[in-house]
Amino acid sequence: MTTQSQAREVRDFTANDARIQSLLEHVRPLMDLTALSALAVWDQSTAMPRGAGVVHMHQAATLQSILHDRQTDPRLGAILDELETVIASDAFNDSDRALVRETRLSYDRACKLPRPFVEETSRVRSASFNAWIEAREKNDFKIFAPWLQRTIALQRELADYYGYAETRYDALLDTYEPGLTTSRVEQLFAPVRTASTALLRRIQDSGRVVDTSSVTGTFAIAQQEELCNRILRTIGYDFNRGYLSRSEHPFTISFGSPYDVRLTTRYEEQYLPMTLMAVIHEGGHGLYEQGIAETLSRTPLAGGVSLGIHESQSRLWENLLARSHAFWQGHYSGLRETFPTQFEHVDLDTYVRALNQVQPSLIRVKADEITYNLHIMIRFEIEKELINGNVAVESLPELWNARYREYLGISASNEVDGVLQDMHWTNGFGYFPTYTLGNLYAAQITHTLRRSFPDFDARLSSGDTSFVLNWLRENIHQYGGIYRPDDLIKQATGEVLNSQYFISYITEKFGKLYGLTEA
Repeated sequence: MTTQSQAREVRDFTANDARIQSLLEHVRPLMDLTALSALAVWDQSTAMPRGAGVVHMHQAATLQSILHDRQTDPRLGAILDELETVIASDAFNDSDRALVRETRLSYDRACKLPRPFVEETSRVRSASFNAWIEAREKNDFKIFAPWLQRTIALQRELADYYGYAETRYDALLDTYEPGLTTSRVEQLFAPVRTASTALLRRIQDSGRVVDTSSVTGTFAIAQQEELCNRILRTIGYDFNRGYLSRSEHPFTISFGSPYDVRLTTRYEEQYLPMTLMAVIHEGGHGLYEQGIAETLSRTPLAGGVSLGIHESQSRLWENLLARSHAFWQGHYSGLRETFPTQFEHVDLDTYVRALNQVQPSLIRVKADEITYNLHIMIRFEIEKELINGNVAVESLPELWNARYREYLGISASNEVDGVLQDMHWTNGFGYFPTYTLGNLYAAQITHTLRRSFPDFDARLSSGDTSFVLNWLRENIHQYGGIYRPDDLIKQATGEVLNSQYFISYITEKFGKLYGLTEA
């Protein structure tokens, strides 16, 4: 069902138009090569021997060079030129138009980049990841710093090649969230920052302490893995088309279709929510990719439309569902069966409160729903300053701690828990803001879901999440990259992104949890 209008049908590409078929014949092998490049990333993050990094960086650069040649083929440009003169007519459908739009975008971007720049960026990305791993192992930012400096220089060049209206950072944001600008991010973030810091102060002033002893202790990894696999299956993740592995930093990766969508996590024996919430988070990403219409496979439309929409799916499952009382009413018995010793004498309310403890912490992926966005805002500010050349790379550990003291009143005693905690800067900049965008989208989508299903909590309490997945499949997932983020969210919820839904959500939820009275 939908609440606003009947969901549009995802139609196959027009079969009787030779130009569309010619375009598909060109882009499908290109997407196959892109999938092989993604497979190399998967291997590097999960199974590749450390010593292989010496040759991996060159192999990755070679593959990117081949991709670049195909992406900039003048024949592709000619096909696009011809299609763009007719694509608006009724002879074509939304899938056709989106295929032309997205292929044109990637073609134009690729044509702006010199081949040596593409190769160097790939080599630096591979070497930077390996340096980050080593730096974390040795708790030494200086190992990673030279590669980060090179990445910054390349990101500035990238922005200059792409072009921008206001700031270089706009060009980087646009690669993850089409149409998004720095000024728009600041506009969306400002009320969230104000509401989050005010609510955090009220919680701290309340003096209420949440008992988290039920989720700390020792949780055997084998049992954690069993639990995570079971929950993934329960929420609808298809292991016939997916796989759960281990990596230093959890992530989801797909290969140009809903047929192969893989997840990773990092197991932590002493703190169960670290693993559990990470797996459900990645599961949300995986459900999105597995739900994209099969007709879009091996095209630029086969992935999520943007990182913000993608994060909305992971954050919705991780937070708005899997941190709720109703969700665990339907799943708590399974948790107790997996860890009977730890949870035999813990009631459901105590466990759910522990999952929702609000407390400033150093690690972003462990953060609660109120402080999480402050972690993102710190990174957003630092990224802008790095791209603008306002701070030196060698000063980052100190700057990082200064921002954490300012926003959260804490600082890291080591670099692993500080500036080295995220792998994202091995790839570049512009990704982090999409996490908070995801929180905002998720709250707005959940508001629509609750309006659509008055018995929302009762269904969750029975252990049923299929109604949520079915709605997401119909209104979000199936479309892949056909509709731009603003169009998709307006089609699904009736309006463009609005921060107020998230603010209302955290105010109501944590006001009840901590027994706060209205100011």
